[in-house]
Amino acid sequence: MIYHLLYALLLVVFYVLQTAIFSQTKLVSGTADIILILLAAWSLQERVKNSWLWTVITGMLVSLISAMPYFAPLMGYLGVVAISQALQRRVWRTPLLALFIVVLLGTLFQHAVYVIILKITGAPISWLESLDRVILPSILLNLIFSLPIFAVVKDLVGRITPLEVEV
Repeated sequence: MIYHLLYALLLVVFYVLQTAIFSQTKLVSGTADIILILLAAWSLQERVKNSWLWTVITGMLVSLISAMPYFAPLMGYLGVVAISQALQRRVWRTPLLALFIVVLLGTLFQHAVYVIILKITGAPISWLESLDRVILPSILLNLIFSLPIFAVVKDLVGRITPLEVEV
């Protein structure tokens, strides 16, 4: 129950930061998606359960404010958590490496979904231009902001459930 309250609070804070600050901070035409980073950092925590539930809630909430078609952010975020869950089983001893891999692949996946949906809806967008002007700058910004967000999430989760001491 406490994990649900913590994530709900984090989601509200990051949602406000995303809509007020980070969506306006651009590198070329790319922006950081701190909610994607929050989901990646949250789902990489060993003690956290129900990542999928919060992914669906987060995706639907972000879909309300996104200019993309309604379920596009949800599909992107589901892909991020799927990558995170797959990597957590393989690279669990090095969570920072897993975080960077999840953020890199998750951002690529999310933007690929966006470009495909835009092409389906008839938007005149090219793969190379979107890669050059949006996807690569977004990856860079997401990687820059992933370390402090991971530190905050790991610290908060650690404070809620301290490690058990072996006797």
